[in-house]
Amino acid sequence: MGRTASFFRVFAILMTVLLGAPRLAAAAPAETPPLVTPAWLRAHLHDKGLIVIEVYLLDQNRETYEKGHIPGAIFTGFFSDGWIRTSGDEIPGLLPPQDKIDAILGGLGVTPESRVVLVPGGVGLSRPNTFDASTWLYWALNAEGAHQVSILNGGDDGWRAAEADAIETGSVKPSTSHFAGSLQAGYQARLADVEAAVKAREPLLVDSRPPEQFAGKIKTAAVTRAGTLPGAVNLPAQDLMTPNGQGMIPEDQVKQRIAAAGIKPGAAAIVFCNNSYLASSDWFALRAIAGHDKVLLYSGSMAEWTRHPDLPVVAGP
Repeated sequence: MGRTASFFRVFAILMTVLLGAPRLAAAAPAETPPLVTPAWLRAHLHDKGLIVIEVYLLDQNRETYEKGHIPGAIFTGFFSDGWIRTSGDEIPGLLPPQDKIDAILGGLGVTPESRVVLVPGGVGLSRPNTFDASTWLYWALNAEGAHQVSILNGGDDGWRAAEADAIETGSVKPSTSHFAGSLQAGYQARLADVEAAVKAREPLLVDSRPPEQFAGKIKTAAVTRAGTLPGAVNLPAQDLMTPNGQGMIPEDQVKQRIAAAGIKPGAAAIVFCNNSYLASSDWFALRAIAGHDKVLLYSGSMAEWTRHPDLPVVAGP
């Protein structure tokens, strides 16, 4: 009896292992890093489902794109394609209507499950400052529910400087998709949120414009009154970028400059500029690089704020 019982126990264990034992779960896909290197992109360039988008400012830059771009990359003109409101009586910097966002993203073949790499476009003398446009698109895609997004640090210049795949010429026609997004909570601050922050002195207000604009010495045409929001600190977006305007300085330097601006780790904040363009780079640095998860982008920024004569504007220190 003892041997028979032992045999059945062993048999039961073997059958459990072979047939009924819980299987190890498949490894979760690696989290998409917010900034990727040319080496990372080279290793993943031919991954199924990867969409590489070269970000230029205007459709007139398409000729530069067609002369040479990352293999398989598709073109977008930040202003020409209507990613951001820029004209008429609309407040510049705001997201376009939802159907417009859906049409743009669907036209590029993007879905909420897509893995997207944004490339600050342009090379040499034709290179505009497209890193801000890329961070704005990074913010917009995440705000609309597409969270697998990265930016190629160094952009086209970085790709060409590395031992990367050959440059491709001509134009790549994107696949299309059906994108039906909606603005998610936790990404955008509205005028009422900023009014409350000014009165309560929290969350911290972060001005991403150059010091001269923060101090009220100069202003852009989009803003009706020079100056900044009461209580704001200054973290110029230009100080976080590499000289060529296509990348961000190393993470440790980013964190040093955030600390030097008086922004404590984990502090809730609202970032702004003239029309949200520069502010998106501060948002990206704070939230994606430094890990401050309570940071909102005030898309109306000073263009909206200064349209209300009863709202205060001060000269930054």
